[in-house]
Amino acid sequence: MLFIRPFFESLAPQAIAITVQTEALELQHWTKNQVRFPERDVAAMAIHRQLEHFSVDSALQGMGFKVNQVQVIHDNNQKPLIRSQSQDFADQAISIAHHTEGNICHVFVAIGPNLIGCDIESERVSLKRVAHRVMSTEEGNADSLLGNLCAIWTVKESMFKALGPGLDFKTDLRVVLPNNWNPALESSWIIEGFVRNRQSFWKIWKRKSPINNSMMWMCCGPLPESLT
Repeated sequence: MLFIRPFFESLAPQAIAITVQTEALELQHWTKNQVRFPERDVAAMAIHRQLEHFSVDSALQGMGFKVNQVQVIHDNNQKPLIRSQSQDFADQAISIAHHTEGNICHVFVAIGPNLIGCDIESERVSLKRVAHRVMSTEEGNADSLLGNLCAIWTVKESMFKALGPGLDFKTDLRVVLPNNWNPALESSWIIEGFVRNRQSFWKIWKRKSPINNSMMWMCCGPLPESLT
């Protein structure tokens, strides 16, 4: 059984979120023939990692990038890039995030001409147990709403992916939720963040999964001034 369904798309910034459910035999066939990740031996990875790579490939196809058009490579810091042999295609930054449970993967992929970071997270109670490790007392704690924790968590992950490494989640990254914030809504917001006290802005969305109805939070940025 193969299930692939986009549940969110954005043009500014360019991003897509999809849900993928597949079985081991389908993954084995894909890993033997995949060319999207030329630097990686995907067939030797654990099944959940194979599923994550397959889901990224599916997301890129959903964005219009054919398998034989672009490949995903990584720099020395393991930041991904998309590259093509075509002279008509300029290399672009790409950020990738997964949320995987069993044979279901929610993947979020964002692409841009400059450094970019993205993240995806579900409303999991376990976030309450680890909030104190990555958030200040003003940002969140075990008593905070799950929606608040998901929002702050995804922004900080996106900051780190775009502007790291070498950043401490708790001391270097700060997130300020907007005055009109209501985490109960299935909506979108622009979030103010600070990386070592330098201001930046991040787009965040909340959408329902098409396969298990869990609430998924997604973030992407930093936004250019034209989008803030």
